[in-house]
Amino acid sequence: MLNLTRSAAEYFQKQLGLTRDETEVILYGLQVITYSLAGILTICLIGWLLGCFWTTLAVALAAGSLRLLSGGAHSSSPLICNLLGMVIAPLLAKIAECAAVQMPHPVLLCVVLIGASFSLLAFHFLAPVDSAAKPITTDQERRKFNRLSVTLTALITLGQITLLIWGNSPAVVLAVSFGTWWQAFTLTQTGHRFASIADHLFLKGV
Repeated sequence: MLNLTRSAAEYFQKQLGLTRDETEVILYGLQVITYSLAGILTICLIGWLLGCFWTTLAVALAAGSLRLLSGGAHSSSPLICNLLGMVIAPLLAKIAECAAVQMPHPVLLCVVLIGASFSLLAFHFLAPVDSAAKPITTDQERRKFNRLSVTLTALITLGQITLLIWGNSPAVVLAVSFGTWWQAFTLTQTGHRFASIADHLFLKGV
């Protein structure tokens, strides 16, 4: 996949007369798009095979959309990120489906609200968490991403409450919470240690 994106970037370089720096920007963008698309497709495929497609999609979309704004712990390669997603998203989806049927709606609403409260605190105090590959260079930019992360979390929570009031899709509602909580977890030092351990285990396996 890296070879394909590099070949595409080199093609654009020749056709458009791009500089080396411009080509690197194009390459980075192609890699982000390619790995993101491959990641969501493989995660959804695993969810479909396990019979929890919609809840897996809910976990992935909630975590992924918040990750775009808040950053978080990164694995050492996109491949390891994708492999983690293929394990974690369907696992959380299955747990959501099993747990949701055991909860009356008022209990589920309480769980959603309590979890959202802790998530909002995490995003307010920790987001955004940047990386060397995607640094945030100004305080203004940092404040903007912080506000957007908190706002999106609040909107997601309102959407969940609306679904619960209508009595629809309790498993999907809980799956969205799991995705939100997972993303909040990746902002913490414990989340970073988890990513480091996962890197070590995957690389050791290789």
